[in-house]
Amino acid sequence: MPTRRLQTGLWCAAFALSLVAVRLVQLQGVDGAKYLAMAQNYRLGTLPIPAVRGSITTADGLTLALTLPVDKVTADPPQITGSNARAAAALRQQVANLLSGPLGMPAATILADIDHPPPISPDYVVLDPQVSGTTGDHIQSLINNNRLPGIHLKPGYVRSYPGRDLASNLVGFTNTDSTTGDITGEAGIEQAYNRLLAGRDGKEEVETSISGQPLPMAAEKIKPRVQGGGVRLTIMSGIQWAAQQACADQVRATRADNCTAVVMQPATGKVLAMAQYPTYQPADVTNLAETTDLPVAAVFAPGSTAKIITAAAALEHGQTPATAYSVPEQIVVDGFPFHDAEYHPVERLTLAGIVAHSSNVGMVQVAEHVSPQVQYHYYRAFGIGTPAGAPLAGVSAGLLPPPSQWWGDQRYTLAFGQGVSVTALQMASVYATIANGGVRVPPTLVAGTVGPGGRFRATPRPHPYRVIKTSTARQLISILQQVPYFDATLANQPWGEIPGYSVAAKTGTAQEGRCQCWYGSSYIGMVPAGHPAVVVAVNVQNPRTADYYGNGVAGPVFYKVMKFALAALKIPPDHGKRPNVALTAP
Repeated sequence: MPTRRLQTGLWCAAFALSLVAVRLVQLQGVDGAKYLAMAQNYRLGTLPIPAVRGSITTADGLTLALTLPVDKVTADPPQITGSNARAAAALRQQVANLLSGPLGMPAATILADIDHPPPISPDYVVLDPQVSGTTGDHIQSLINNNRLPGIHLKPGYVRSYPGRDLASNLVGFTNTDSTTGDITGEAGIEQAYNRLLAGRDGKEEVETSISGQPLPMAAEKIKPRVQGGGVRLTIMSGIQWAAQQACADQVRATRADNCTAVVMQPATGKVLAMAQYPTYQPADVTNLAETTDLPVAAVFAPGSTAKIITAAAALEHGQTPATAYSVPEQIVVDGFPFHDAEYHPVERLTLAGIVAHSSNVGMVQVAEHVSPQVQYHYYRAFGIGTPAGAPLAGVSAGLLPPPSQWWGDQRYTLAFGQGVSVTALQMASVYATIANGGVRVPPTLVAGTVGPGGRFRATPRPHPYRVIKTSTARQLISILQQVPYFDATLANQPWGEIPGYSVAAKTGTAQEGRCQCWYGSSYIGMVPAGHPAVVVAVNVQNPRTADYYGNGVAGPVFYKVMKFALAALKIPPDHGKRPNVALTAP
């Protein structure tokens, strides 16, 4: 009996050993390669190599946006312990004391965070979401010296705007993904050039230990990152700053809704400043409505500043600056009444006089001699109805319906800048076209881009095209030179008179809103009038003062910005005299 039990036991043991042997052959022989690969993959970890987002700079080298390295400081409370409760409390107090200085926080606050972690993540407490690279290096040295057990750093990046709100309407802002740490452009140049600025993240495959730490000297595979490129704007930092300050001052003085100021070079189409007020801080966006880029996205009625377009059409089609009209204070055309801003007896004005005196009634008569198709053509040729500037989100084309959709008195209201909506950049381009001898160079906001390798690539020069004859442009400039003198004499507001320089300009006042109960005030001019080098276009919306006319409201901004731009660009005085242009007729 014992022998039988022994034999049975031996057979059972042999059977069990045979099963183990079969399984061992299967694991090491048949499926060996499979499990070897699984083991290797189990030890592999992927570490991201984030690309550094590129910078945005002005034409004169000021950095408007850049990326800075930061570290997230976290604590793992269960790792901050001692041999007993008393030792653990002492160690945690030491950690809190050492971190208090670098984090700029009371030690008691840090200790409370460590002692009372969130129930859902007792081993993960964020002490500071981002500290500077210098602070992070200091904390890391304390960690390396085992003086901060349980404290960890996670490197990352943050977008910084050294100029604060300087050109923020153009630069835009970014958001950071809380999971990946990726920075993405949400508006302006940050959004339009996001792919270039962001670059491409890399990754590194490394062998890790059971705790997840990379093993030194282990084999690794690296996919290199592509650093973000840069964008260089045409904006001049000083002129941009002066324009923003002038807008801010005037909005406060007139209690207006907003102000925009655009500065352009007529010959190149380069935008030297594109300012607005109110503006915003791109590093701390709290209201998306405040981030609207008003000079290219907000539309308004240009008012009398658009009379120059109808005048150009008339001069190109048979009329001259001396063409005479009898201009009453009121007129009725096709059953629609029109009137000038102020009462006056019937006057004999030339076409030049109608523009200089800014007569709505006179412009209605001029428009009667220009067909709707011709009028529409010149509006379009000057850039109205077409988006102007870089491929920014929200850029408006303005509102310019074709003649087939005109209704009522729209043909005549277009003659004096009502019944059409424009952007500030579009109107700056209209006057830059006249200043450039009738050749329109589309506005440019980006001078070029910088590739990941640091090579600058200039933006291709926009294709220029002729809108009006050179002689017509000269006639218009001569007419516009009468306006600053006329406004200064009439209102004692010499905002268009800059000592040593000849100025050609036009003011505009348009009724705005559905109720037509508030006003948009404009002032646009070019200097020096003989050979214009700079155009400044200003618009102030809804001033809440007794004087709401373009000269009194927008004129001060024009004067400040133009004077600053002339000095910054070192444009010498021309001491040009106002040409003798007949404004009245026999």
